[in-house]
Formats: sequence, C-alpha cells, structure tokens
Amino acid sequence: MMPNITKGDRMIGLINYLVGPGRANEHTDQRLIATSESIVSVEVGQRLYAESALRLGRELDLPRSVFGTGTTKHHVFHVSLSLPADEGQLDDEAWGKIANDFAEKMGFTGSDGKPPCRWVAIHHGSSKAGNDHIHLAVSMVREDGTRWSQHKDFKRAQDACAELEVKHGLRVVRGAHAERGYHPKERERAAAMGAPELDRDRLQRAVRAVSTASLDEAEFVRRLRRSGVLARPRFATGTKDQIVGYSVALKPAIRGERAVWFGGGRLAKDLTLPKLREGWNVTPETMAAALSEWQAAADGKRISAQGREAHEPTAEEWAKHTAEVGALYERMKTIPLDDDALWAQIARETAGAFAAWSLRTESVPGPLADTAKALARTAQLRRFPPRIEHAPMPSAKGAGMLLIQTAVGPSTAAGHALLLAQLRNTMRAIHDMHQAAGGLRDAERVRDAAMNKLTLVRGNLKALQEQHEMAHAAVSAGSRWLDAAPRTESEQEKVQRLVGQSFPHAPAAAASAPGEKAQPSNREAEAKDRRRNR
Repeated sequence: MMPNITKGDRMIGLINYLVGPGRANEHTDQRLIATSESIVSVEVGQRLYAESALRLGRELDLPRSVFGTGTTKHHVFHVSLSLPADEGQLDDEAWGKIANDFAEKMGFTGSDGKPPCRWVAIHHGSSKAGNDHIHLAVSMVREDGTRWSQHKDFKRAQDACAELEVKHGLRVVRGAHAERGYHPKERERAAAMGAPELDRDRLQRAVRAVSTASLDEAEFVRRLRRSGVLARPRFATGTKDQIVGYSVALKPAIRGERAVWFGGGRLAKDLTLPKLREGWNVTPETMAAALSEWQAAADGKRISAQGREAHEPTAEEWAKHTAEVGALYERMKTIPLDDDALWAQIARETAGAFAAWSLRTESVPGPLADTAKALARTAQLRRFPPRIEHAPMPSAKGAGMLLIQTAVGPSTAAGHALLLAQLRNTMRAIHDMHQAAGGLRDAERVRDAAMNKLTLVRGNLKALQEQHEMAHAAVSAGSRWLDAAPRTESEQEKVQRLVGQSFPHAPAAAASAPGEKAQPSNREAEAKDRRRNR
C-alpha cells in the first residue's frame, strides 16, 4: 500500500475535488467510508454530492475557524492510500478499517493522549492507472486549537502503511520483495493493439523461461532467439568483447514499426544479466561461446552453434529432473525464513519452470502464465544481499528444460502430471514461508495459483493424452514410443497421490474432470481385447 501526501490551505476546495469528477472523470460513486467522531453532518456509507461536500469541508475546518490557528499556510493534510493495479480491489468495509487504523497510527484520533484532529476518508473509482485507493482529508488544527506535528510525517506514513499491509493481509510493498511498476503508456499501448498482455509481461515470461532452462549464457541467447524474441547485448564502455547487460524486444507486428526494447533490469529485478549468471556455468569457454552468440544476435546472423536445446529430452532425463524437484522440496523444509536470497533463487527457478511450460503450450496467457507471475514476485528482492555460497542444492532448472522443449509422446501426459505434482510441492513450501513471515497476501496468491490456476492445467494434460493416444493408434504395439517411456498403472496412482498431497483438498492433476468417466490405460484396453479374442 502506497501513501501519497500533499498539504494545502483550502479544505473546502480539497473536498470539492474529491467529490467531483476528478481530472480524468475517474471519480465515480464517491462515498464516505470513515470519519473522526466529531464529524456528524454526513453519515458513513453515504453517497457524496456537491452539497454534502460543502458541509463536510466547513465541519472539518471548524477548529481552524474558531481558533484562527494555521491561517497562513498548510493546515490541510491530504493523503491517498493506494494499492497496485494488480492487487485487486477492497470493499468499503475493509478500506474503512484501514483508514481508522492509519488515522490512529498517525496521531489523528487522540489515542496518544493529545486532542484529536478532524478527518474523513473517501472512496471512489480507481485511478487512471487502475489503482484502487482512498483519500484522507485531515485538519492539522486539533480540537483545542493546537497544531498536529508534521515531524517526519512522510516516514511515519510509510511505516504505518507497512504495518497495515501485514495486519490486513495486503502485499508488503516495502518488505523484502518488490516488483517494477508499470507505466500507464504500457497499458495504453496494449489496449490499443488489443494485446492479451503487456509487452513487458510477455518478455519477462520468455526471459524467465529460457534463463531457467539454460545451463550457460550461450544456450540462453540461442533459446531466446528460438522463442522469437529479439535480443542484443550491452557492452562495457569502450569494449566490444565485455558484455555487461542485454535488452530484448518483441518482433513488431506491423512492418516498419520500431521495436520496443527492455533491459533485463526493467523486466524484473532478478533478470539482470549478473543475477542470471549466478545460475549458469561460467567458465572462460562458456563466456567465449556466449560472446559469439551475442555478436550473431546483434548482427542478425544465424546462431553460431547448436546445443542441447535442439534435442528432445530422454526418458532418463525426465525421471532424473522430476526426482530432483522432489528432492528440492525436501531441502526447502530446512531453509531459514530469513534467507531471502535463497528463497528468491528457488522461486525464480520454479517460476521459470511454469513460464517455460506456458511459453510452449499457451498461445495466450493462461493458468501457467498466471502461476509463473505469482511465483515471480517472491524472486524479486528490493535489495539482493551479497551472494552466499551454499552446499549444492537440487534445482528446478532441469524441469524448466523439460517443459520448454519436450515433444508429445506416449508418456507425456503422465510425465507432466508427475512433474506438476512435484512443482506444486515447491509452491507449498513457498506458500508456507510467506505465511510464516507474515506475507499473507503473497501466501494467498501462491495458494490461489496452486489450488485454482493449476487445476485448469488438467485440460492441457488431457489434450496431451489424446494426442498420445492418436500417436499410439498409428503405430503397432511394442513400438519405440511404448518402449521409450512406458506408462504403468502404479505410476498413474502415484501421480494422483502426489498431486492430492501438494495442498489440502486440492484436486488431483491427473484425475478425470468432474463428470467424466476415467479412461482405461492402453495396457488395460489391450488386456481386455485379448480376453475378448479368446
């Protein structure tokens, strides 16, 4: 929650503005949601009009009029409390509680033993940028004519908001985690083009996906270009062989249109090149290969070499990386709550795995993209502490590689379901961390993604299953598809059990949709055919 403070000397003018249409006609359904005890001319919950605004303004200004205190300047304190646009909206009751708590912490209510100030809180439509917010108008002249102290009022307001974020389960804006804000023009551009998401969100998802799936920087550049993203390096000043950053852009939809470029740090705090390099193999050989790939990208030439991104993962790799995610979940149980850097690293990898899956399967942002975005918040710290070397840990990077490049095969649906179950376990650990640390809104977002968004992924798994059934029907029994990665009933049961255990009452990812009859496996169908033929 973000406080924005201004001061002035025209109380009636301020109330008229808050009750009026606003600068861009954004003020709609203006109503009073909380007041100090001395305000009696308008009841809480009442719709506000010009006439009631005049009464409120005069009533708020009464102590100054009686005592003549603060007649020179700045006796009107105005603060707006707003939520980020993607935080959603609160009802009047919730905002009323926040307004009363904020007034108390700022010393407006008299709870500190001093005479109270007169104040009102008004709620109306969202801002031009889409932020739900309220306004508090306060007389800085107390009921006895003394002045309310402005000493460090900006810091006091920020500290009050930080406490109220935790108390009311809001996103902790000034906590350990912080995201980049959006410029209104980014939203206007997306709306004008009818795009399903902002350019920056699409690029962040792509960079997060390919960086997680890559072992080194050269592979990262190749995967970026294979995903259709434009990429260019940023060289250190005066050099042509020392890369210190990068920029990415989407290919313009209209010929001749200029691409809009974003540096890694503008995408997200954890996607700068130095942060990404912490998760890659960095040797003189890999840096030389990366330089070659960056130069090819800058010159618009073909990639310099082919890597593992051009090959389909084997059944052994599926088993290995799925088991590694399970081992990661067990290790997460021992991580201290205050090890923000390590939690951010794990969240970045887990978000990257879901982003990779989304990049490969969702033509428009869907539940996988939403899940990646929910987790990505935990990966972005306000300040990254110096890197601490930990003992080798399991990782979700292998899962990202599997999900970004695996072709449809007979065991794809079962393999994805098992991997999904393991990834949901890591989400559960991240949820528990936020909850224990007091980040209730972040914990709720992760839980919502696991409980609601990922249940929709069952449709994707069902589609994969149908495609694999078609492939199976086109080849004979015992073909290379079946031999490559057999599906057994015990594996299916294990998938359902693991997914069901990820979160209490969560529907199993591999289970049939409600109302659908469970379909027998290929081996069961073949056994029935043999019995009938006898």
